[in-house]
Amino acid sequence: MVEVIPMHQRFVRPLTAEEQTALQQLYQQGRTHLERRRAHFVLLSAAGHDLQAAAGLVGMSRKAAGRALRLFEAEGVTALRCVPRPGRVSALGPAAREQVQRVLRQSPREHGYATNNWTGPILRDYLRQAYAVTLSVDQVQRIMHQVGFRRVRARRKLAKGDA
Repeated sequence: MVEVIPMHQRFVRPLTAEEQTALQQLYQQGRTHLERRRAHFVLLSAAGHDLQAAAGLVGMSRKAAGRALRLFEAEGVTALRCVPRPGRVSALGPAAREQVQRVLRQSPREHGYATNNWTGPILRDYLRQAYAVTLSVDQVQRIMHQVGFRRVRARRKLAKGDA
């Protein structure tokens, strides 16, 4: 019969010298905080801390610690690394982004708007008309930033008062 050990009483299996070295390297030089935290947790578990204590020391929940332990035991150190996630495909392709960059260099008046400065809502309206794509104002502002557009706010000067 297989003995079931409660997760909070589990420890990582004994580490090989290569695993120990790889975990220490990941802990010291991991690309993300999450990678370093996972490596630190496994090292603490190998040093004799139970799951709950090691998780508390590195600031992980018991659930996240249990997941890291299972990942390590199943696939080794490489499983602790963060995998880049692709994210959603942009509604505007590269050609459209280049066009947005060109449009931002022009005045909104040249495109029929009664203002001198591009704003998120104005560019959003332009994109809806030109490309039949509906984006949030926040997304439009991110695109403006990504193509190098920086919004410059007008500075107001106070009139000098009589002395």
